[in-house]
Amino acid sequence: MSGLRRLLILLLATVVALVGGAVATGPAAADRFRPAISVYLADGVTPAGGVELHPGDQIVVKGTGFDPNANTSGLPVPVPPGVPHGTFVTFGGFAPTWQPSKNAPASSRAEVRSKTKWALSESALNKIPDVPFDLRRTVEQQWVRLDARGRFTARLTLATPEKTPADKRWGVYTYGAANAVNAAQEKFVPLDYSTTPGPNTPVPAPKNLVWGWSSTLPAAIEATQGALAGTGGAGVDTADRMSFELTDNTIRNGRGELRYRGTVVVYTRFHLLEIAVADPIIRVDGARAVLSMKTSSTDMNGDDHLRRIAVADLDLTRGQAARLAAGQNVTGISARFRRGITPTSLAAVSVTGADTIDLRF
Repeated sequence: MSGLRRLLILLLATVVALVGGAVATGPAAADRFRPAISVYLADGVTPAGGVELHPGDQIVVKGTGFDPNANTSGLPVPVPPGVPHGTFVTFGGFAPTWQPSKNAPASSRAEVRSKTKWALSESALNKIPDVPFDLRRTVEQQWVRLDARGRFTARLTLATPEKTPADKRWGVYTYGAANAVNAAQEKFVPLDYSTTPGPNTPVPAPKNLVWGWSSTLPAAIEATQGALAGTGGAGVDTADRMSFELTDNTIRNGRGELRYRGTVVVYTRFHLLEIAVADPIIRVDGARAVLSMKTSSTDMNGDDHLRRIAVADLDLTRGQAARLAAGQNVTGISARFRRGITPTSLAAVSVTGADTIDLRF
């Protein structure tokens, strides 16, 4: 935790030094900008109102009247002070009083941040630093273009947030990005949303390798207002345990490999830190095994560039080794992190020792 916090502090200090410490307030929106949003089904034409929607469905949000020069105050990262911070466009279950302009807490706005879009002018995007930390990348992942007339088009994929207010209202919401507060841009369009699976709801991948990494990881995620997200055969449960899908088993006579697929991205708020772990391989030799994974080459590049490293040594009991050799489920396998885990933030959540690993067939 201490190493991760130091990295965040360094990141913040560097960006503030680059852009200057003052936070500009920015001009008020001109009278000609009157924000409004309309929501359509995936075709971008059929109004979404009155249609039951499910996880995995797509909608199109069209905005007009959003002043591209507004929202110049807020957090100093990732958008520098004085540069328009833009507007978040998101789907979620928000409390009746959710607006930042009314001092509603973040807990009143339940959304899946990785699905949220960020409406921002191209000129503002180009003013976000990309050295020595590539903050521009964090915004580009969510970016939709806000034109000079205040128009944007955002395609959202619906997903159910992990925690929602008891009195939530499902719908599309817009509000100032990166802690910019602008009551005029706080918009809400209700949707008929069901959390039950629909025809476009992704089918969860099999949970063949299940691992929580370490006891430190969930606390680090909470402290940095981050999350985990799994794709391509990987998943994350409510306890922040990662899972991966088995693709190949070559174990014969107690020796061989178990290969898995999937990518889990661990990220902080606004993706200022973003680390991916992917495609585990377990090489088994009797009662001993080595777990390797692909990991990010830096603390900020996610799955842009991965390289494989040996992550942990696994110690199997005689019974566990016998069950593994027979292709039977094995739970509670002891793991010991190896030295030299990279990147830095991943090493920081590895100092407390590794969680046990479950293997399922």
